[in-house]
Amino acid sequence: AKAAKLKASAEAIAKRLSDTPLSFKRKVGEQDKLYGSVTAMDLAEALAGRGVQIDRRAIDLSEPLKTLGTYKVAIRVHAGLTPEVTIAVEPKG
Repeated sequence: AKAAKLKASAEAIAKRLSDTPLSFKRKVGEQDKLYGSVTAMDLAEALAGRGVQIDRRAIDLSEPLKTLGTYKVAIRVHAGLTPEVTIAVEPKG
């Protein structure tokens, strides 16, 4: 019963994550390269701001995002449950 409750809560979080696009505005230099990058920590903080607590180690980001564009990033919520979050990195100003 406890495992079923955990799985149901994880599925609710997964649905919320897949329905929540994130947007980051960063300063850009030549050839749309970012000054700095968007890291797993940035993603965890943005999700926390939307009321979804995710450990940054659960975010499947092999390396920080360093260019403008739209990305899909998988987040491990529960065993066998990894929804993808859409992330848009846009120029600032």
